[in-house]
Amino acid sequence: MKIRNILSTLMLLLATLPGMNVQAAEVRIAVAAEGSTADAAVSTVAARAPHILIFDAQGKLLSAQSNPAARLSGGAGPALARWLAEQRVTLLLAGQVGGNMADEMTRLNIRAVSASGPADKAVKAAAK
Repeated sequence: MKIRNILSTLMLLLATLPGMNVQAAEVRIAVAAEGSTADAAVSTVAARAPHILIFDAQGKLLSAQSNPAARLSGGAGPALARWLAEQRVTLLLAGQVGGNMADEMTRLNIRAVSASGPADKAVKAAAK
């Protein structure tokens, strides 16, 4: 498990270096969503969103899962950020991201972008 986390972190770091390109197939965009379908509404909050949808750079839905951090009594934001890093996510779309989650995402080289509307349309707009 630790080796996988190290490799994921290394891939994220390489993606941020000048002159290093990560193939489009490796780019993953997560959406904090109200439902589990590609056209579900983007959640107004990230850490407590009911579902997390993961798309590739072309906007294809790769997975839809219940948010593993949503029911935690505390620390949901940082926990979700770490889970997103394990999923090799490089961009998160949500209505808003809390301060603790934003700090952890910065540490993990995951960008956050404010979005609304259907998840699939938000992904296509963000991928441009």
